[in-house]
Amino acid sequence: MATYFTNRTRFIKTIVVLVIATVGCLASYAALVISAGTAQPLMIVGSSSMEPSIRTGTLIVVRATDPSQIHLGNIIVYQKALSSIRIVHRVVCIVTSSSSQCTSPWYVFITCGIPPCYYTKGDNNQAPDPWSVLSDEIVGVFTGYGVPYLGMTLFCLRQGPECPSPWGPLSVVVLGGAVASDITLEYFLLRRSKNIEAYQKSKEGLSHGST
Repeated sequence: MATYFTNRTRFIKTIVVLVIATVGCLASYAALVISAGTAQPLMIVGSSSMEPSIRTGTLIVVRATDPSQIHLGNIIVYQKALSSIRIVHRVVCIVTSSSSQCTSPWYVFITCGIPPCYYTKGDNNQAPDPWSVLSDEIVGVFTGYGVPYLGMTLFCLRQGPECPSPWGPLSVVVLGGAVASDITLEYFLLRRSKNIEAYQKSKEGLSHGST
């Protein structure tokens, strides 16, 4: 009976800790969503087009902004119409209804149909993107905050093409080792608990016998 209550208490404590951790994470994410002004303030960069400024696999923080507040050199996140891919590139040209400005040596090479238009380029790319970005296609601006290589863990665990060799197989081995270590630790703690209970019972038996 004592073993049952001990295991039950341990299970309840584990559930409480998991619930508190989950609620804490959700609350932190909700606070980040509110402060960033966008429903998706976190994004994993899945290509090397912005290296060395932003490494592949970096988890970046994005905030919403008014298009009028975007300037040359800003790194924006945008999603073209009819596309499900979000791109993180630097603004090299801006065209409004009254003026245009570009970062040397780039120039406006595509007509801006509905100003303002933004022309972007990856720092690691040889040429700008072959299109202009409309204001309603801009998701947000890179805040400058990011955690390098954190997203690479997800790429490697799913064996994505973004994961360089040999980190893909190694990530699976590490994950398997972590799971095995957790199981071993749980088994050790359970066995230790049983040994303590057995020792206490034997000690109680000896005390009763001596009386």
